[in-house]
Amino acid sequence: MSTESITSSIITNMGSGSGIDITKLARDLTDVEKEPRENRLNVAKTASEAKISAYAVLKYNVNQLVSAFNSLNDENELATPSASSSNDLKIKVSSTNGSTPSGSHEFSVSSLAASQRNISNQFSSASQSLNSGSAFSLSITTAGGTSNSVSITAGADTPQEIVSAINAADLGVTGSLVAESDGASPSYRIVLAGQTGSTNGFTISSTLSDADLGFHDSSNGNSQTSGGINSQQSSTDASISFNGMALTRSSNVLTDVINGATVNLLDTHSSGDSTSITIESDRSTLKDKLQALVASYNDLRFALDEISDPESEEEEVGGALARDISVIRTVKDTIYRAITQDSSTGSGGINGLRDIGFNFSMTGSLNFDETTFDTVADTSFSDISVMLSAGTNDQSEYDGRAQGLAADAIEALDVLTDSIDGVFTTRTASARTAITRYETQLRDLETRMEAVYERYLAQFTVMESLVNQLNSTRESLTDTWANMGKFDK
Repeated sequence: MSTESITSSIITNMGSGSGIDITKLARDLTDVEKEPRENRLNVAKTASEAKISAYAVLKYNVNQLVSAFNSLNDENELATPSASSSNDLKIKVSSTNGSTPSGSHEFSVSSLAASQRNISNQFSSASQSLNSGSAFSLSITTAGGTSNSVSITAGADTPQEIVSAINAADLGVTGSLVAESDGASPSYRIVLAGQTGSTNGFTISSTLSDADLGFHDSSNGNSQTSGGINSQQSSTDASISFNGMALTRSSNVLTDVINGATVNLLDTHSSGDSTSITIESDRSTLKDKLQALVASYNDLRFALDEISDPESEEEEVGGALARDISVIRTVKDTIYRAITQDSSTGSGGINGLRDIGFNFSMTGSLNFDETTFDTVADTSFSDISVMLSAGTNDQSEYDGRAQGLAADAIEALDVLTDSIDGVFTTRTASARTAITRYETQLRDLETRMEAVYERYLAQFTVMESLVNQLNSTRESLTDTWANMGKFDK
């Protein structure tokens, strides 16, 4: 209630006793003092609440931008060319990447790559002692003449422990202990296998009287070649015809015949037979991801404009950070650098997003020129892949190597989104602290104003008492004077 209204109430009611509702008067006077202060605190509290909402909106939009970059940081996420085989039982493509070109390829397999395989003598059990419990050593010699010793410790001279020792040595020869039957007491043989390819043969010997644990035994299927290699199966290369070219490979998994594709050789072909592999390249996957990146950036810019514009008509957060210029500037500068920076793994002249069709309009919005992208992708897709992802998959952020523009951008944006000391986290915490302070001040104000109300009420109670006394005196005097006028009658 205004001061004029209070005064009017007093004047109007002075005629009959005090005639004043002193409780209401005390409350009105208290409210006159209380309301401006309370309004200021409530306005400040509401502004801090709006800031928290604005920080949440910005954090959400920045996280959307981070997600867009995250979809670009693995090479195998950038494209998925399709590959088909005319005979999956002979040849199959197990993987492709964005650099795999479209085309059709003819394969004919004359022989598959094989690994050397040796089979030991027969053992009565997996725990049979071969050297009366004493130590001895094995020697595995590669085709290149390198000899490697494997120590068999005392008490470990059993088929099972020998296999374990060979595998632990990690020499490119793996051992397994195979039961010859599934009965209660089967016999066992040790099977050794090397790596595929003609250069990966090996010989084995030991310090025992049976110098190679019986691997020379022809009854096991092992045979001695002119080169002195004793095996049940010798190591050989794959022999193939690829688009009319005769090729040999040490493995049946080919990664170097079709760019970006892994081809698995599964079986040989009859003379004159072949398998066709057809690949259709993929440009749309990466294009869609880049368009999503542009949309995320522009959505974030729109949110920044609304939140920083004091004239915004957005009800909840419009203009909420109009005075928080430092945060707005920090966010704008950070996301701009994330988009415009050079990649840590530039390749073939492709160093950043600007080289594949990204540009800014006069108003600051981000654009994507698909024509430019298509032109660059047709000739340099692998360079684009390296620029964005370092040509890696699932690379750890802690391995210390360059990781490509996508990971670089995510790291740059972390200054905003970090859950401990990111801009949004620290500013939100400050706003919450301010709200707590305003709420405390409002409670304190309420307590003080109640004390003011009680003081007014006490003062007006005294006034009421005095007015009542005056009214009583006035009435007494009025009666006295009235009676004195009757004395002459």
